[in-house]
Amino acid sequence: MIAKLLRRTRRNHALEHATITLLNRRHPQARLMGISGPRGFTLYTNLTAEEVFPAVKDALRLLKAGQHALAIQPNCGTTLLLAATLTTTTAYLGLGNPQLASRERRERFPQVILLNALMILLARPLGAWLQANVTVDAALDGAEITSILTDYHQNYRRIRVQVKHT
Repeated sequence: MIAKLLRRTRRNHALEHATITLLNRRHPQARLMGISGPRGFTLYTNLTAEEVFPAVKDALRLLKAGQHALAIQPNCGTTLLLAATLTTTTAYLGLGNPQLASRERRERFPQVILLNALMILLARPLGAWLQANVTVDAALDGAEITSILTDYHQNYRRIRVQVKHT
């Protein structure tokens, strides 16, 4: 049961990413944020459902046609969390024991900044790998869009895309 929910969430995450990629191409000034679950995904955006729906349909069609690269999104929360984890860990380990003299910790600071910059650079390719192997699954052969619901959440439209997997 849990494995089935995770598989659906990963597939919906792939469809969410592909939709966002297409919307970014069609509406470069759009504000978009998404979150996926086992029943589909939700977009928070300034776009209308009429602008979003064609991108959802196209994303599903393209993923089914094998364009799985659309499922990897560089601004995914997976990549952002990975970057935060890598830089926090690097800073924690790089600055050493809090009991060290403050002079010694200050001397380590330039190296920690350099290591954090490296971690930020590594986060993109590692995040893409993590998405491809853990958080998204672009195998959407049996998926179909069942509904799109729109309401407002603060200053954004909340567009919920329901997906059925067979």
